[in-house]
Amino acid sequence: MNETDFDWDAVRVFLAVAENQSLSKAAQVLCLSQPTVGRHIARLEEQLDVQLFDRRQTGYELTGGGRRLIKIARSMARGAADFRRAVDLEKVGSKEQVCRITLGEWGQHYLTRHVDQITDGLDGVRIEFFADDAFWDLSRNSADIAIGNRQPKHPHLIVQKLGEIQFHVYASKDYCRKRPDAVDPSTWQEQIWAGYCGSRARLKSSQLLNAILLGKTCRYAVNNSVSLCNILNAGHAMGVLPDWIAETEGLTRLTATPLDQGESWMSFHERLRFHPMLSEVKDRVAKLFRQRFSETASRAEQRDTAHVAGAGSSSS
Repeated sequence: MNETDFDWDAVRVFLAVAENQSLSKAAQVLCLSQPTVGRHIARLEEQLDVQLFDRRQTGYELTGGGRRLIKIARSMARGAADFRRAVDLEKVGSKEQVCRITLGEWGQHYLTRHVDQITDGLDGVRIEFFADDAFWDLSRNSADIAIGNRQPKHPHLIVQKLGEIQFHVYASKDYCRKRPDAVDPSTWQEQIWAGYCGSRARLKSSQLLNAILLGKTCRYAVNNSVSLCNILNAGHAMGVLPDWIAETEGLTRLTATPLDQGESWMSFHERLRFHPMLSEVKDRVAKLFRQRFSETASRAEQRDTAHVAGAGSSSS
């Protein structure tokens, strides 16, 4: 193989086809035409003298050689991201500083509603949000700040706990009006549910819903958290949501005690302290999350207090 003629863009195409198992889907992701994607793959296979995919009616499936090479291709992609990020951080004196934040869909849904509070007075900062698990590993240089539900263990990262999370069953007031028995857990297997499909099926709320349904399937399944919330808000189904999201969506909590509990964590690089504007972004993001978790806890406490008071007056 002639390294000077190597098509490095083809590696990016190779990754997209492998992840989507389809030329057409990869073309959509890459904003290229399907024939262009096909030419990249054909040329890469010719340069490597290795067949990367089996072309099947069901899609493109990696060969044994393709599976071994995909690991190296992913490492190359991360290396390219590392290099671009390192270059960005060298531009301390430039007019624009880029801050990359990786977090889940709910976190992105929340933060993007408050971008003005993150950037107010920081005219030289550009914020990039990544709702992508691939950016979680901050031991590399792909992102600057990560928000997640597990505590990172890497020694070069600074970790801060943001708050507590509870998972409950929720439905809209309209759904509860149409199905007043929704408050009774003994009826839950007969209720209409919305949950996750695809890669989102691994989320905690999906696992908790599976435990409720005991093998039954929910009527609606989505691979996007905001779409799940939309179905519940429209009164079409019940669902399992984290309290810090559901409590501000006007939904009714149907569980007295949480199905499960968790924690939210922020991690960031030590080097952030050398970049005052990025450090300020980090502090503001942490403040927003802590404020939301605190408000959620206060709302739950007020509800529980009212419930106890109501029970006491009815018994008397």
